[in-house]
Amino acid sequence: MRALNAHFDGKFIVLDEPAQLKPNAKVKVIAVDADEADGGLAVDFTRLSEPAFQKIWDNPLDADYDHL
Repeated sequence: MRALNAHFDGKFIVLDEPAQLKPNAKVKVIAVDADEADGGLAVDFTRLSEPAFQKIWDNPLDADYDHL
C-alpha cells in the first residue's frame, strides 16, 4: 500500500505523479478538505484507525500485559 498525490480536475481524479498500477487495480480515494490539507489529516487517520487498534489490543493474549 502506498499514498499517491492526486487532484480532481472537475471531471476525473488525476494522479500528480507517475505510478505503476496494474490495469483495473483497486484503489481507495480519500478527499481532503482544503482547510484540513495538512494538520487535520493526521487526526482523521488516527480516528479511522481506532477501531482496528481496539480489535487488536482487546484480546485474551494481550490481557496478560494488564497484569504486569
